[in-house]
Amino acid sequence: MENPQACNGWHIPRLSTYCGRFMHHGGWYPDYVLRLFKRETAHFSDLPVHEKLEIQQGKIGRLKNPLLHYSFPDLETVLNKVNHYSTAGAESYAQQGKSGGLRKAVLHGLWTFIRTYFLRLGFLDGREGFMLAVSNAEGVYYRYLKLSFNFQTGNEKTEH
Repeated sequence: MENPQACNGWHIPRLSTYCGRFMHHGGWYPDYVLRLFKRETAHFSDLPVHEKLEIQQGKIGRLKNPLLHYSFPDLETVLNKVNHYSTAGAESYAQQGKSGGLRKAVLHGLWTFIRTYFLRLGFLDGREGFMLAVSNAEGVYYRYLKLSFNFQTGNEKTEH
């Protein structure tokens, strides 16, 4: 970076683990996150899931060396987070007026698996790459089912 003083924040590539393995594919790397910033120029968003820092003014630079993120040490943690994030995602979708249903759950879940495992090369991360694609798909599948069963009323719940 030529002039670090010109930046009010810096994105860092995050390298995350999934069941003990650093994931280099499947859309997980590089996962640029804003982690270094000048406090007076930033604030957190109001998103219920995965809130993020936002820089109000100035440039945002990029650093090269990754931030190691030990996010999912084991399968139990994965399953708990899939449940938590799918519920929060369904709540968020409900607030946005989106609808759920079995058809949407299956199609969006299937697309998520295909995108993660094949298009984003998750298969190159071996067994954990497959597990990641499945858990991503499950999260999306359950988000749409929860949206349908927990957050909608009337005829919208009966989609097949």
